[in-house]
Amino acid sequence: MKNIRSAVALSALVGSIASAQSFTLSDLNSTAEFDTSSGQISWMVDGVEQIFDQSFWFRRSGDTQEFQVNDSNLTLDGVFTQDTNPFRDIGHDAFGQLYSDGNGLQIETIFTLRGGNPGSARSDLGEQIILRNTSNSAISLSFFQFVDFDLGGDFSDDSAQIINGNTVQQSDDDFFISEVVVSPSPTFFQVSNQFDISSALEDGDIDNLNGNASFGPGDAGWAFQWDITIAAGDSFIISKDKSIVPTPGSLALLSIAGLTATRRRR
Repeated sequence: MKNIRSAVALSALVGSIASAQSFTLSDLNSTAEFDTSSGQISWMVDGVEQIFDQSFWFRRSGDTQEFQVNDSNLTLDGVFTQDTNPFRDIGHDAFGQLYSDGNGLQIETIFTLRGGNPGSARSDLGEQIILRNTSNSAISLSFFQFVDFDLGGDFSDDSAQIINGNTVQQSDDDFFISEVVVSPSPTFFQVSNQFDISSALEDGDIDNLNGNASFGPGDAGWAFQWDITIAAGDSFIISKDKSIVPTPGSLALLSIAGLTATRRRR
């Protein structure tokens, strides 16, 4: 996916945003919605909801638990949206957020949506996470990505596996999602019932992913963990890409519009 870090300088970057806001990207057959207080909360492809939750978490050296990046212990310093392909369609397809902890750690997330032709059931989401150390000393931390896809709006029959420690494949009867961590490879990973991962991140103590590589069918979720040390003035960049495609023989079923996840959001 195209690197759009320069877009921050070209877009409206607002400081110290106090309240939660929602931003929706659109491109051809796809929309993606992000909430500054909770993470990604929607990815609609041809009118079908595909995701329940994607969030990022971190734990600094000395912390006694993991914290969600969108949590109030970080300051949201700015957001931007941008149309990176105005000759293809009209609508913002890129979204970025910048958070800081007041002690030298900055976390920037950038998403770029690329939809497919209407009716194709295809979509792509490029992601870049930049962890910066603006302090005068090294920062050690663990960084987590947690994802709960409900492909086709149905959470009960998904199966998922992690291959080579950096590639996720998840499927149900009608859809197939893959995510590739382009660089760098995670330190740990886990795929399991989504509740096992989300509850561990939220339980108020230190947790590490357990290396389980397959799960399903069921309410699948998965996560990656990077254990890193960032030198003073340096950055750590994670590049990832997600692609949704239909499974063979499923396109005829996708004419049934309005399929949405039925679980109540946490």
